[in-house]
Amino acid sequence: MKALAVDFEIAGPSDELIAIRQKRGEVVSRMTLGQLVAELTGTYLQPEPPDTVEPEWNPVDSQRIWFRMQTRMALQPEDYERVVVGLKELVALRNELVHHFLERFDIWSEAGCHDADAYLDVGMAKVDGHYAELRQWAITMDQARSAMGAFMASPAYTDLLFDGIRPDGTVDWPTCGIVRCLRTAETVLAVDGWADLGQVIERMNLMHPEQALKRYGCTTWRQVLHESKQFKIRRDQGSAERPGRTEFQSLTKPLQSSDTN
Repeated sequence: MKALAVDFEIAGPSDELIAIRQKRGEVVSRMTLGQLVAELTGTYLQPEPPDTVEPEWNPVDSQRIWFRMQTRMALQPEDYERVVVGLKELVALRNELVHHFLERFDIWSEAGCHDADAYLDVGMAKVDGHYAELRQWAITMDQARSAMGAFMASPAYTDLLFDGIRPDGTVDWPTCGIVRCLRTAETVLAVDGWADLGQVIERMNLMHPEQALKRYGCTTWRQVLHESKQFKIRRDQGSAERPGRTEFQSLTKPLQSSDTN
């Protein structure tokens, strides 16, 4: 149970996570069984659907890399109530054994010893049942963490984290990598608020070759502009002296960039 309480949630700067986990382990090691049950119910253990609202998480230092991981086990309401009652029963059994066992049974008599032995047999059966259930929870958590670790080590996770490309191939267009790079190019190349798509393409091919169109399910740059719905597009028809060109500008003002190469 203490292992579950230590590892079901962690958050903080990436370079401090090991220390944060160690400190959490020290806190949990001092918890009583009752405190552990209170710690896990309503947090790691939740009814389905969860009846808790996740608090906002606003890291104070935007210059550092922050990480947050949470593990939850959602149960049907009736199963959740059964588990909570069972855990409270385990706490009550522990308290009874520690504080009242000798008061309850006359272990100096044969009859009292038989009664105490029968009580302990029933208690041990309850403990064994709860232990098996808790052990399965711990195994399931480890399996979930291993699966998450494998995903985070995969190219699919890198695509999702850095470029907003989901494992199913759909794209989080407002924050995806190719849109960020287009906005950066726009701040550098725009004239009177509009950037020449041809110039931007040359810059993208030179500076961001990893932002390939096919990664985003597109075949042309105009398709990226349309699919993302993040830009205004206009066509300059040109003249006899100057060829036509496609221009674009962000629907929202792009962030200023120090990238001026």
